Amino acid sequence: MASPGFELPTFPTRTDPQAPVAGDGTRSEAKLAENSPIHSISSDGSSDKTVCCKCLPSDFFKIDRVLLKFKAFYFFFAAAIGCVFPYFSVYFKQLGFSPNQIGIVAGVRPIIGFCSGSILGSIADRFRIRRIMLSCSAVGWLLFITSIGFVPTAKHSDAQCLYVAELLSSNRSNISTSIYQNATNTNLREHFFEMHKSKPHFKPEGSLQESRGWVYDVTDLQNTFVTIMVLVILGELVQSPTGALADSGCIEQLGGDGIDKYGRQRAFGSLGLGIFSLLAGGLVSLTRRQESVCNFRLVFSDYRIAFYLFAGCMACCFICTLFFKFQKQTEDQRKSRPRPNPLRVFRMFLTLHYGSWLFCMLFTGVCNGVIWGFLFWHLENIGATQILLGVANGVSLFSEMCMFLVVFRILQRTGCLPFMTVGLLGYAVRFVVFASIDNPWVVLPFEILQGFTFAGVWSVYVKYLCKSVPSEYLGTLQGFLHGVYWGLGAGSGHMIGGILVQTLGARMTFWIFAAGSFVNMVLFLIIQKFTVRPNIFGHYEELDEAK
Repeated sequence: MASPGFELPTFPTRTDPQAPVAGDGTRSEAKLAENSPIHSISSDGSSDKTVCCKCLPSDFFKIDRVLLKFKAFYFFFAAAIGCVFPYFSVYFKQLGFSPNQIGIVAGVRPIIGFCSGSILGSIADRFRIRRIMLSCSAVGWLLFITSIGFVPTAKHSDAQCLYVAELLSSNRSNISTSIYQNATNTNLREHFFEMHKSKPHFKPEGSLQESRGWVYDVTDLQNTFVTIMVLVILGELVQSPTGALADSGCIEQLGGDGIDKYGRQRAFGSLGLGIFSLLAGGLVSLTRRQESVCNFRLVFSDYRIAFYLFAGCMACCFICTLFFKFQKQTEDQRKSRPRPNPLRVFRMFLTLHYGSWLFCMLFTGVCNGVIWGFLFWHLENIGATQILLGVANGVSLFSEMCMFLVVFRILQRTGCLPFMTVGLLGYAVRFVVFASIDNPWVVLPFEILQGFTFAGVWSVYVKYLCKSVPSEYLGTLQGFLHGVYWGLGAGSGHMIGGILVQTLGARMTFWIFAAGSFVNMVLFLIIQKFTVRPNIFGHYEELDEAK
């Protein structure tokens, strides 16, 4: 769907000699609390001096009512995404779409969002209507995504069954070189794209399960594809700025010095995503059934229940948006302050140093698009059930939540670049595992790396880049990061993945991205090693704090 854990503590090097001394010769409790390893600043700027254990921030178990709306928003927004988005590829597969069509549907949405999100965000800034735009975009999610789950399924084709029966009965070694024309003049070879000439025998079960297009009438299937494409495009034109507007509101509330609390809000998103993806997967699995099509047993599931859950979560998300306040917009309007020039942010990425960060962000977005679009497709083809898919998603999202909670304490000790290296290497490792396994259960322990590859890497992007610009540019920067990572990157990943999976198969696609991830890591480290961080905006506090 979109993505800083703890507030960075201050570790004193010596006891303040000016601290008042109590009657028993000890320093006063108040002064010691002030110099303790962990103390936080609440959202309203007041100091919270509660001493806590070293592994958690002092206000971790407190409920900050000012930030509660952000936690609730991220929870329900991510929960809604977790209900349907992990299962889009298998849902579209059941509808009869080919991998290329799935890649187009999944890829067009974020790419349109990359363009429309920037335009709508600019309109929201210019007319100072961020909250209205945020609420309207939430309604767009509710209407258009829910409608996708209730598009009528294409009719079964008896004519297709006749040709499939001929294919199954012949079982010739040269089956991949034969072209069969059906009553609708459609080449059946496209439905059996996994049949390779190097294989001596046709394996009907794997080929027919791999693509379901042969089940349905071609005209009806095309109409279903067009209908879903229209819903996706119209929906994205409305819903695209949701994540960026919510993040800008959260970061504005936290302020530049409180950016390290951002991940603590996002952690609730991972929690909601994990819970509801597992819940949706379990409920959909209960509807799993076998049907006989052309004398061949195929497995079908009812995904409408997942869309019902999505609608409920997104309705709660819409309610949360009504409580958002963009106070800085109101203050700027009241004081007639000049608007910041967003071109300065874009100029920053024209330098080699920041340009390498931008390319790395784009490439990791592409990797995520491939994983989100075709990992479950591949796992289902090697025997995974909806329960296993839900558990795998739950494991990865639990690791995300944990990483969001601890990532800034780790970054304080390691710095951004070493941690970034681990995250980029994690992508290569994950793709190698995906390409190698034959048992889908093997993927579960490696999904823990999702915490490093997504939550960790995204947190580094937010910390390093948001600390590189003045606070008045944070909204512009955050919108740009969302567009590149979630829009252009993830969208291109879906489409590139669809083309490669249909042409080369899922395994070879994962091998290609494993090699690409390793090359990307090496190039990024070389550029960071031999370039100096440029000072684009002059001297300011945020730039000095970024390490």
